[in-house]
Amino acid sequence: MDMDDSAADIRRLHEIRARAGRILLPCAGAALLVFVAVASALVIQPLPFSDWTYYWEAARGTVGYERGGVLVYALRGLQLLQLPPYATALILNLASAAILLGVASRAERTRTGIATWLVYLYLLAIAPYYAVVQFDLAATALLCAGLACLADAGRQTRAKVGMAVVLVACAVSSRPQFLLVILVFGGLVVGGTLLARGIRGMACRHAAFAACVLMAGALAGFALDSALRADAGRSDAVRTTSGVTLYAGLLSSGTTAPQCGQWSMQATRDARRDASRPLVEAVRARIEAKPPAHWLEVVACKAPSIALPDAYALSWSLGAPNVRVRLEEGGQSSPLERAAPYLYRLEQLLYLAVILLIYAYAAASVARCGGRRQWTAAFLPLAWLAAYWLVHAVFEIQPRYFLSLFLTLPIVVALLTRPAQCGRPQAC
Repeated sequence: MDMDDSAADIRRLHEIRARAGRILLPCAGAALLVFVAVASALVIQPLPFSDWTYYWEAARGTVGYERGGVLVYALRGLQLLQLPPYATALILNLASAAILLGVASRAERTRTGIATWLVYLYLLAIAPYYAVVQFDLAATALLCAGLACLADAGRQTRAKVGMAVVLVACAVSSRPQFLLVILVFGGLVVGGTLLARGIRGMACRHAAFAACVLMAGALAGFALDSALRADAGRSDAVRTTSGVTLYAGLLSSGTTAPQCGQWSMQATRDARRDASRPLVEAVRARIEAKPPAHWLEVVACKAPSIALPDAYALSWSLGAPNVRVRLEEGGQSSPLERAAPYLYRLEQLLYLAVILLIYAYAAASVARCGGRRQWTAAFLPLAWLAAYWLVHAVFEIQPRYFLSLFLTLPIVVALLTRPAQCGRPQAC
């Protein structure tokens, strides 16, 4: 009897240790993420510049609304705390990181699955970016929350669908890139479903329904952004801002790396020069002005930067003008100035490793689901990836534009590898 009690006590002790390990490891990871983000913010202290200056001033109400959507108003609320810009941005982005990790763990129905750790590693790799006043991370958190609302196939309620539309609309209003990506993704999913109806799994009605809900949310977000812009008397801003991304990405782009597809003064001048002409007419004239081979060269030049974008967090934080002035005044005596080359190199290696792991995770899932003839789960991650690549083959590219891809892709895969609820099993 004593031996049985001892064995039970040992088993209970092992269970407690295992449970503690499952709790302590995520907590330690979260503490590390917060520490790196806070430490980098306090050391670097970047002030808004470039587009970020507009977001900060728009939230303060000192400039008229042109873009930024609902997150401009979220930033305005945080500004009531009267904190420096880098501290305000830190609060917004740490909250967004927490939402993303929560969505990932819920998608996997486990505390620390592979997708959750991949999302965590990506968030850790861009920790210096949290001190920058930007909406990339917060808008991605809204989008992922909207995706999660559509995850339970066959069990949507009107409330879930409505919440998904609202969340996606808020994300798109703040990050117009999502409008194009979601519309292309929705077109691929609906078109693929119609073309492959004879393949078991591809005709899953839930996939087509979810794609339509996402597109409805994207259009609602564009309408919200347009309404805010019209109310501020800046309805023409969408042509100038979005037009520049089209000209920079294709119409005014060169064919040599690393400048191809990047923003340039020439692209801005060309977009402004054509602003008085109908967009379709201006685009047609520029495309016809050069042979098709030229446009193929532009896309081929951009392709490596689309598939494997560079790291960007340090360049946006250390590149802030106030930080550059401080480092130049300190010269080589500044520890941060001396460490910068090594930090950039380490960041690039870590970032490349993380995105390759994300690609490998998605590829393994697609191969596994395809091998089991579960076509919906195999096709949707490819369609999501293709949507990003197709959009950015035409529009301007910056490494930070792919933040949302590498955070949403593991979550999309995790959502699809749940037990499916679409008739017969359709997912892994």
